[in-house]
Amino acid sequence: MTKDDTFQNDTFQNEAHTLIRMPLDPSAGQPLDECRYALFPGTALAQSEPQLVVLLYDSILHQYPDTAMFLYPGRDGADPLLNRKWSERLLTRWRRLGKPTMIITTPEDMKFFRGILTEIPTVSLYDLLLKHNISGGCSRELYRLSEPAQYGFGDAVRELAENMGAVVYDGAAPSGRSGEAGMSEPAALSAQDLAKVPFLTSSIDVRNAMKKQGFDAVHILELIFGMGASNQHLAHTHEEGHDHDHHTPPQVRDTKMSPEEEAAAADLFSHKKKQRNLQDLHDMLLSLFWNQ
Repeated sequence: MTKDDTFQNDTFQNEAHTLIRMPLDPSAGQPLDECRYALFPGTALAQSEPQLVVLLYDSILHQYPDTAMFLYPGRDGADPLLNRKWSERLLTRWRRLGKPTMIITTPEDMKFFRGILTEIPTVSLYDLLLKHNISGGCSRELYRLSEPAQYGFGDAVRELAENMGAVVYDGAAPSGRSGEAGMSEPAALSAQDLAKVPFLTSSIDVRNAMKKQGFDAVHILELIFGMGASNQHLAHTHEEGHDHDHHTPPQVRDTKMSPEEEAAAADLFSHKKKQRNLQDLHDMLLSLFWNQ
């Protein structure tokens, strides 16, 4: 039995969607013997935005072809016993995978790894994206950054957004690159206009919570890839290669969601939808990257 077969058959109760795989060697069509990185998308992102995980993994493989997939849902943040069992199983699988550095996508998972799973080396996804100048399309919009203060990826998220032409607005004053290279700064916003500025975050839990409360919120990966389950407007406002006028201040847009966005946002919190997304992601990854 190969290492890949072992991973495929090694599942635990309530872990039917687990997928831990070495990438295929493009020339041989067989799994690699070792890997430098493993992408850990986390449960929340996998449940809410499976297509973003697929796009993200494909992008990372272009830079690091020896990146494994470590789709491992199931952590119960409220139950110490379940968390311990989850962590022990994760450590076992990580060691069998060759102890790669985990690419972490969410602040919550980074806090958990650095606080509990200290044996595992980690790297922020967003630092890797910046390292390779990976960016998205054009975005001449204002955003309010919403990141956990102690373990968030705020600086990297801000820089990625600004690389696309966005302006990050903190409180009553704009920040970032809006004053550089002839770019015009927006005037100070009124409280009414500030309330319309969408939140930008690397935490899918924060995005979903904001949506549930009726606020407009965008995950940084939605901005980069120009798509999102509850942010269909991104597909046509953030087109790749679109030219924007740096001398025109970004405007506060009408944040009213379309009927399709409202329906998608309402569906974000359905347990049935989350389970279906996990299954879809599991199947898409196997089909696209392992020809199964």
